[in-house]
Amino acid sequence: LDLTKCVPKAQCGCMYEGHYVEAGASFWGNESCTKRYTCSAGGSLSVNQTSCPTGQQCQVVEGIRGCYPVNYATCMVSGDPHFVTFDGERYNFQGTCTYEMAGVSSNHTNLEQFSIVLQNNGQDKKIGSAVQRVEVKVDGYTIVISKEHPGAVVVTSE
Repeated sequence: LDLTKCVPKAQCGCMYEGHYVEAGASFWGNESCTKRYTCSAGGSLSVNQTSCPTGQQCQVVEGIRGCYPVNYATCMVSGDPHFVTFDGERYNFQGTCTYEMAGVSSNHTNLEQFSIVLQNNGQDKKIGSAVQRVEVKVDGYTIVISKEHPGAVVVTSE
């Protein structure tokens, strides 16, 4: 059995301390996040000695033990365009191209891959530029807010 349905034994998950774990699932096996268990199909449970990466700490969030960031930061763009960076610095930038405002620049598997891209265009009869389009890519979705579709948020899946 795999939870409540019959499957071939080779596809079954694992038992860990009286709890069923689905095949392919991984979890932290101790309170300090130094033992990462992975359940393989057929009921084989393997353990990897590891720890949370720098900048993360082991804790329980919404009932799930894991490595979570110690700090969070916010960046912002507004107006024609005014920027506030993750470290709180303020800039006025009048470029008229497409720019990546934020994103993950590595293939580190512990990081959620995302990107936020701004498209700036010159304003009619004014000096400078304004944000014309914001595109957010995360978790297989693309979310677009643009002056081309005022008042709308366009969401597509990849």
